[in-house]
Amino acid sequence: MMRTSGSRFNIEEWRPPLVLLVGMGTGVADLSAAALRCIRRAEVLFGGKRHLESFPEHAGRRIPLGKSLDELLAELDAVSRRSRTAVLASGDPLFYGIGRRLIRSLGRDRVRVIPGVTTVQTLCARAGIPWDDVRVFSLHGRGEGENEWLSSVRRDVSVALFTDQHRSPDWIARRLIEAGLDRCRMVIGEDLGQETEMVREVSPREALEGRFSPLNLCMVLPAEADRLDDGRPFESDLESAPVLGIEESLFAHEAGLITKLEVRAVVLAKLQLRAGHVLWDIGAGSGSVSIEASRLAALKRVVAIERNVDRHRQLLENTRKLGGSPIEVLSGNAAELLGNLSEPDRVFIGGSGGDLREILEQVAAKLRPGGRVVQTAVTLDTFEEGRSFWRERGWKLDLVQLQVSRAVPIGRSQRLEALNPVFVVTAVHPLDRYKEES
Repeated sequence: MMRTSGSRFNIEEWRPPLVLLVGMGTGVADLSAAALRCIRRAEVLFGGKRHLESFPEHAGRRIPLGKSLDELLAELDAVSRRSRTAVLASGDPLFYGIGRRLIRSLGRDRVRVIPGVTTVQTLCARAGIPWDDVRVFSLHGRGEGENEWLSSVRRDVSVALFTDQHRSPDWIARRLIEAGLDRCRMVIGEDLGQETEMVREVSPREALEGRFSPLNLCMVLPAEADRLDDGRPFESDLESAPVLGIEESLFAHEAGLITKLEVRAVVLAKLQLRAGHVLWDIGAGSGSVSIEASRLAALKRVVAIERNVDRHRQLLENTRKLGGSPIEVLSGNAAELLGNLSEPDRVFIGGSGGDLREILEQVAAKLRPGGRVVQTAVTLDTFEEGRSFWRERGWKLDLVQLQVSRAVPIGRSQRLEALNPVFVVTAVHPLDRYKEES
């Protein structure tokens, strides 16, 4: 059955229990004549203190949004059944606003929306920035997209960020600097639509030391392309690297101490990464597995652990230069660090520093149902220790031995040169929420 929903609102037909949700943009100046007429006709106004004070001569009852949202929605439901009720909201209430929750609570049939100009649209207009290719994330309260927005910046995508008191412009600037993205530009709009409005374009390092109004919106714009002396654009390592199959020469690493490209491909296939996963990379070395994993999927969290001081320094360099989603790099003994980490969905073990048994015990205890552990081993002893550990616990096991040979020159021809054979041990949690066979 076809359902017709939404039509041009006729104010003469406004009767309870219909609720009018008015998007005020950045203030009264943004309101249309039709929106102002609806507000004047309302018998009850719900809204923030700032919005209610915009209509000092309104004769109706005013209810501020100072209580919990659940209590507010219950009161709104009751009041709107007997009085013409309007809700005043910032920006466009259906764009990261109260509209979603209001419609879910009251139902679409009881809500009519007069859209407003979004604050993102307003900031872009003030700064002269086209916004048809801007990605918008909300960091307000829940930190939604906290990692994904950085991944977008790395791909030279402009982003707009709704902030809060904890994830403020200086916090955003710190994240950019830590990720090696300090050449980006930040556009910060404060108190948009008010007399104290200010729009500033600053560098992350300037924003780090800045002070900003709590009512702000932050945009991060890609750095202008570096150029070579001959005027040609310079292609960074990140831009030139593929999503999968990054050449070993792009990683800073000690000679030979890197998960080879061919082995890396198998490891990533065995991990079966999904968006939103938490990944641990234990004995991360150069970070090649963490980095390619972060570029393959929108992971919620990636933690790379390396105890060797020199390799830890290389790991930091590589994650800043090549990473996709932000990677948390930890230095120290994995067996001592794992207990403080959030539960993982996937674990890669490329090295253990002689503490394999203790590491496996902690991984087995913290891995989420349906999780996977992938371990590489070059010695028979390490392979057997991992294999027997999971077998004793009845976990589903997959064992692979890889022998890779690469072509090397010999005279005018080529020959194949074998790399060290590598064992790949994959263990699957027996309580498998993804319904794989156990």
